Amino acid sequence: MQTLEAILSFMFLLAIVSSMLSSFYSAPLDDSLYRIQLAQDAWRVLYIRGDFHDYSDVSDSKRASIEKDLDTLGNETGLCFFLEGVRITDCRGAQSGREMIVVLHETLIMDNTPKNVTFSISNQGTNPAFN
Repeated sequence: MQTLEAILSFMFLLAIVSSMLSSFYSAPLDDSLYRIQLAQDAWRVLYIRGDFHDYSDVSDSKRASIEKDLDTLGNETGLCFFLEGVRITDCRGAQSGREMIVVLHETLIMDNTPKNVTFSISNQGTNPAFN
């Protein structure tokens, strides 16, 4: 009788321990909404700064001004920002492990006509939250 009680107690203990251990595992969070929100916030910062008026004529000083803002955003977030591919970016040069995590298609008014531009964010391979 004691053997049966010991076996049942051990099985009950195993069931409780396995249920407790399985509750510690959590599925990875889907942070795609946060990534999109971060990209939209970065776009708004650039847009509000006012560097996009007369965007059709991107001079070196205007590009430097936009890249300075992108550099500030990149230092704060640990991410790379690209405007129209590598035309304007804060991360020049190829780095291994970089992947685009968000791509936005935004509209700018140039010469009284709308033009679609691509604003994208990629990881630098250093921020584990975005790898």
